[in-house]
Amino acid sequence: MNETKLNWSDLSLFLAVARGGGLAAGAKISGLSPASLGRHMTDLEQATGDVLFDRHARGYVLTRAGNDLLEDAERVEAQILNIERRRDNRIAHHPVVISAGSWMTRFFAGNIHQISTGGTRMIFLSQEEQQNISRREATIGIRNTRPEENALAARKTTRVCFASYGSRSQPTPNDWIAPTGQTPSANWVRAHKRKQIRFEASSPRSLLDLALQGAGHVVLPCFVGDSESSLARTGPVIAELSHDQWLVVHGEDRNKPEVRRTIDLIAKLLVSKRKVFAGTP
Repeated sequence: MNETKLNWSDLSLFLAVARGGGLAAGAKISGLSPASLGRHMTDLEQATGDVLFDRHARGYVLTRAGNDLLEDAERVEAQILNIERRRDNRIAHHPVVISAGSWMTRFFAGNIHQISTGGTRMIFLSQEEQQNISRREATIGIRNTRPEENALAARKTTRVCFASYGSRSQPTPNDWIAPTGQTPSANWVRAHKRKQIRFEASSPRSLLDLALQGAGHVVLPCFVGDSESSLARTGPVIAELSHDQWLVVHGEDRNKPEVRRTIDLIAKLLVSKRKVFAGTP
């Protein structure tokens, strides 16, 4: 064998010709043209220093050296297939953890078939508090600000707007419903409607349920409030609560196949719903 190095690509092309019995059949297996495949076989023979085929009008017949190489190539193929199977099993069982607020997690659940392909396991962390992606507490985070950590990569997707809502089916009193936490919308209600707050709730879902019962006005993301047929806006879009949405991932994780696929699908979904998030017709 001369100093030219062999690689798996060369051997896989050799297997296609050997199994097909010629260039035409090998071309159908490999996707290359017969002429290109023939050049590869000539190069392979030069690299191995052996004549691998007896070339006949009816096709290519393996020589003794060709049969020896076929056995070796099939062993290499089996090893590579085992490696690929183990990789695929790891991907299938290694979950992608998505950290998002309650409303965004609800949105993902309603569009799950658009973001879950390829058999990737997914775990949704539905919390208003941010997870530390730098420490791998989550794989992907949905943030309302661009991260400053050098280890993180971010992609801006859409803009989220907020408005106040009340029951459409019954008169809404001049009372307000406020979250108990320190979210921007909770702080806005306390700053502007403090004396009118009658109900408070720790769960975003409870805020929605109270509003649906006509208990008062509530601030919601437009993509949530507008999707509820029993709710109507009771005020304009609240400009100071509007913010850009960022997809955040650890820089070392973003090119892992299962992570990259999930990021791309989520970004595609969010961008396609820009008008929904902005609360525009």
